[in-house]
Amino acid sequence: MTHEKTPGKLSRVKATPSIENPRIPKRPPHRMGFVTIMGRPNVGKSTLQNALLDQKLAITSPKPQTTRQQLLGVLTHKGYQIVFWDTPGYMHRTRDALDRRMLSHVQESMLAADLALLVVEPKPPGNIEKNLLKILSQENTLTILVINKVDTINKLSLLPLMESYIELYPDMEVVPISAIQNDGTDLLIQLMVKHLPQRDAEYGEDEITDRSERYLASEFVREQLFRAFGKEIPYDTAVEVEQFQEANGADRLKDYIQVVVYVNKPSQRRILIGKGGIAMKSVSTAARLQMEEVFGRPIFLEVWVQVWNEWRNDPAFLEDVGY
Repeated sequence: MTHEKTPGKLSRVKATPSIENPRIPKRPPHRMGFVTIMGRPNVGKSTLQNALLDQKLAITSPKPQTTRQQLLGVLTHKGYQIVFWDTPGYMHRTRDALDRRMLSHVQESMLAADLALLVVEPKPPGNIEKNLLKILSQENTLTILVINKVDTINKLSLLPLMESYIELYPDMEVVPISAIQNDGTDLLIQLMVKHLPQRDAEYGEDEITDRSERYLASEFVREQLFRAFGKEIPYDTAVEVEQFQEANGADRLKDYIQVVVYVNKPSQRRILIGKGGIAMKSVSTAARLQMEEVFGRPIFLEVWVQVWNEWRNDPAFLEDVGY
């Protein structure tokens, strides 16, 4: 989903002149815009999106590169609407077709956004941050630097850190936050609203994302795979929902969701299933509970594991599963 950086069209309407009452304050104009959340892997971009939305939408894990696609989330207020794009971690080098598609999601959202949130850890800028700031500067993209995880450092070290970034991009504002503690996010929202264009809302008040429950179900399974397994296993798994049947109150009292987890090798399939199926049962239970909490209704989840050799380099497969 892309959006051009064009202002909303203003229609001119002739009206009878009126005398304004100076005692009645003018209502501020409605603001709306698209904000890309970007940065290197594992800096807390998805955690930040969830904190800003005050709702679990993006999957998270302690491992880098959990996010594979840009995920749209909508924050609506009576005076503004902010549409966030959570993006995969930015990489200097790509190893395969999946990495290249992930990088394209970052580049696409960067070019389409009204505002960029560059999320960093409380460390001096590295090559990835310098490269991203160079691109944002060249594109003249309005940028707010978000220094996340400040709960993990001594606050006295913040000032020199902020200065090291401002030297690279003098025009950007800097906001220290702790996304996991929801500290500093209110100030961040205020700054974003200040910089967004005057524009009508594009999404309804009750819309939180453009993604379907089918998509979210596959992501919740993948999140549990990242949390349950180490080494290369989570990165060599792809998840696809094959069936999603909602309860009908008669023969189906629960939603029925059938998911296939694809892996590269038969040995990985054996690890995922575990002895007596215990490993996959644990993943399925955790994913089902997450679905029931978010969807607000009972779920019957069935998970199968299949081998698809070298799926990360198979463009047709990546297209089919939506990566």
